[in-house]
Amino acid sequence: MCGICGIFDLDARPANADLVRRMAGALAHRGPDNDGFYDSPLCRLGHRRLRIIDLSPLGHQPMTNEDDSLWVSFNGEIYNYLDLRPELVRRGHQFRSQSDTEVILHLYEEKGDAFLRELNGMFAIALWDARRERLLLARDRFGKKPIYYWMDGKRLLFGSELKALLADPAVPRELNPHALSAYLSLGYVPCPATIFRGVYKLPPASWMVAERDPAGNGLRLRGPERYWELRYAPDARLTEADCTARIREIVRDAVRIRMFSDVPLGAFLSGGLDSSTVVAAMAEVSDRPVETFSIGFDDASFDELPYAETVAKKFRTNHHTFRCTPDALEVLPILVHHYDEPFADSSAIPTYYVSKIARQLVTVALSGDGGDETFAGYTRYDLALDAEAKRRALSDSVWRAAFGTVAAAWPKNLRGWGYFYRNSLTPLGAYAASMAFYQPPEKESLWTAKFRARLCGGNAQDAAALYAEWARKAAGGDGADLLSQIQFVDQMLYLPDDILVKVDRASMAVALESRAPLLDYRLAEFMATVPAALRYKNREKKYLLKKAVTGILPDEIISRSKKGFSVPLATWFRGAGRDFVRETLTGHRTRERGIFDTAELDRLLSKQDDGRRVAAEKLWALVFFELWCRHWLDEPVAAETALRPQAAGVV
Repeated sequence: MCGICGIFDLDARPANADLVRRMAGALAHRGPDNDGFYDSPLCRLGHRRLRIIDLSPLGHQPMTNEDDSLWVSFNGEIYNYLDLRPELVRRGHQFRSQSDTEVILHLYEEKGDAFLRELNGMFAIALWDARRERLLLARDRFGKKPIYYWMDGKRLLFGSELKALLADPAVPRELNPHALSAYLSLGYVPCPATIFRGVYKLPPASWMVAERDPAGNGLRLRGPERYWELRYAPDARLTEADCTARIREIVRDAVRIRMFSDVPLGAFLSGGLDSSTVVAAMAEVSDRPVETFSIGFDDASFDELPYAETVAKKFRTNHHTFRCTPDALEVLPILVHHYDEPFADSSAIPTYYVSKIARQLVTVALSGDGGDETFAGYTRYDLALDAEAKRRALSDSVWRAAFGTVAAAWPKNLRGWGYFYRNSLTPLGAYAASMAFYQPPEKESLWTAKFRARLCGGNAQDAAALYAEWARKAAGGDGADLLSQIQFVDQMLYLPDDILVKVDRASMAVALESRAPLLDYRLAEFMATVPAALRYKNREKKYLLKKAVTGILPDEIISRSKKGFSVPLATWFRGAGRDFVRETLTGHRTRERGIFDTAELDRLLSKQDDGRRVAAEKLWALVFFELWCRHWLDEPVAAETALRPQAAGVV
């Protein structure tokens, strides 16, 4: 696990040598062990290393092949590198290290760009082919590891985090209004956009090549192109017994290969089904007690520590806990710095804290991320299925005609709910509306006239539009069932842009590597062959996973109702955080930006004491954005020094 960055510059400016070092400095938290650089006139690569496998100097990056014609800067882990290496040796490739990084170089020599399909891992790769003068950038299938990039025609900059690019003053810090609109809908800025105009994220499961334009017009980008697609193709021959056996087999192997490490390793344990399944498999594979880490809350309705302790006792782990209190809001400046973009998922707070306590004892932590998306574990799936049933009972046109007339007559401050219920009459609309922070009518009320003009009517990036766009891609657009569509949307949109961003930034802020066995692509591909009726049998969430771990996990863990990894925002905002929220959203800088209507802000603030959690989430999105503006727009700091860790694992 590391931080990568670099520059491809056709003008070969000498100043790039210093710039790439400043870019790497901005990523020091991702790799506190050492740095490394490759310098050539056209391409310069930077690397910050967190040593996990092959701790010797031979694992140092950027790494080269036998004749120095290829150089790679790599962030992540290749879990099947021990399987790939023998065949490469047999074909004559010479290895200098025991690192998984070196497999990338020789596999590229052997298979070209198609080498990506051979990798099972989490990765962001920058590979410079000096002979061909081409730079290849690539991300893993689900987008666990990030790559940002910016290009001005003759020069391409890339980095693991946005702040690395901002080390160059030439990269404009110009707010992307459509990205902000999407953020208020979703709580995050969806790929490939970023909050800054002209800066992009490389999508998951994609590669991109920068090379000379043959016509002499500077740099040419080929891509991004996808090298992997998740296809839902149900196999009616599969039985429940087949599925549970295969799930146990893949999960066990996914955990086993993610336990390869030359440094201490542990696990996040929430007490939910997913993390408990991972810990159970770790206990089976490991020859020593597993180190486990949990976060709890004083608010009992959010606290899962008793469940985590039950699992820890069952598998005799060395268990460590931490309680998250309203004082945790003090960590917001650190989160704003490390997330780089506005990010409204408040569970970033406990994720940061559990990472921080874990880093005191381990360098790698396994998590249960991906279980909800892979095994159909979200309670909100019922909203879409209920809407589908209603649609069958009565035509959609009748509902929309009747309800649209009523909703249009509602008072302005209630039209967000009108939009919600109108969309709830369509399956995807119901699902999207349940996920949105702000419905389009609410955003329209929130914008000032001046900012609305900058959008040019562009509220198209609302949740419903994006979800519909991705749903059409499910199973190649050939009519996937509804459950498959919404799972696919979660796996392609919510998972990489929310869940995995949350975990990557929070864990890497303290130089902790997080691995997700339930996001092994073999497991996702298998579950995509399971018929929806079996995946979500009798509307039971994670039906097959529960069957697979029956007799392994305690019954109370299997039968307990789902509780998301969230924080008691409403309680905090009515108590210790009340003044902080008001001061943030009524400050002169917030009002003078000209983005949000002050009367609408006042109306939202007046609701913070009424106990409705949804209002707290809306306020949280605005608070995070305002703090982001102050940090990255009002008072931009030197990216390579702001809030830098004083030592590995301490922020």
